[in-house]
Amino acid sequence: MDYTNQIREIATRLFTEDKIDVFVGYRMTGFDDNQVPALIRDPKEVSQLVFTDKSVFNLTNYLKNEHTRNKRVGLVVKGCDSRSLNLLLTESQVKRDKLYVIGIACEGVIDEAGNKMQNCMECVVPDAVVYDEMVGTPKGKQGYQVNADIHELASKELVERRAYFEEIFENCIRCNACRHSCPMCYCAKCCIDQETSTLYNGANTKSSAFHALMTWSLHLAGRCVDCRNCEKACPSHLPLHLLHKWNERVIFENFQEHLAGVQEGDRGAFYKYSMQDPNDFIM
Repeated sequence: MDYTNQIREIATRLFTEDKIDVFVGYRMTGFDDNQVPALIRDPKEVSQLVFTDKSVFNLTNYLKNEHTRNKRVGLVVKGCDSRSLNLLLTESQVKRDKLYVIGIACEGVIDEAGNKMQNCMECVVPDAVVYDEMVGTPKGKQGYQVNADIHELASKELVERRAYFEEIFENCIRCNACRHSCPMCYCAKCCIDQETSTLYNGANTKSSAFHALMTWSLHLAGRCVDCRNCEKACPSHLPLHLLHKWNERVIFENFQEHLAGVQEGDRGAFYKYSMQDPNDFIM
């Protein structure tokens, strides 16, 4: 998958026609064959743009950035990225008329070892669902499958499962890289960071990490699009997808097969009401 030339041509055209102020895409790091996000403001820098199977990051996270706020933005989105964009639009965090979206019919991205990433192998929506212009050949929506790691977790007893998560959380250093890299975490002040909070204090302990990460994952329940930006940013390499994919499975099975951001204007699972929702928990 290499759409580098198409992306450069589109970016050049948008700047020439004065349709954008900044273009958010990918460029090479300059010292290896990996890529990093790039904010291009000068048409002369368009030649830096690339798009291959190593364009791994969800660029919609940069719509929270002051460098793009209140500007006309050109943006590249893969299927999972566009799902988060859909939610940001629905939650009134970005304005559609300020965006020119280049959708990618994604064939999956790879990790540093050259293997296709797990979320790509399980991807339900490989094609962008929000776009002004599509690059590549669309593949259509795929069937949902429960993550293999979640299958394994579900086979554990509750006590064993809790012990497993606590062992993972013990390595959390509370750097907040996961939250800062997540497109759906846009609160100016997160409740986890409240100075007056005794539950979410900043201490690097198993207990504080447990509560912080659990609260974070619940705030993303029904909103996570499985882009794995959080895992890519985590310096401790924690398998954070386990938190989100567990919630995703429960919501898919109980809330009319809801998947975040797949349909335009569709809100998160907990933001809407249906008579078909389970009510067995009501006393």
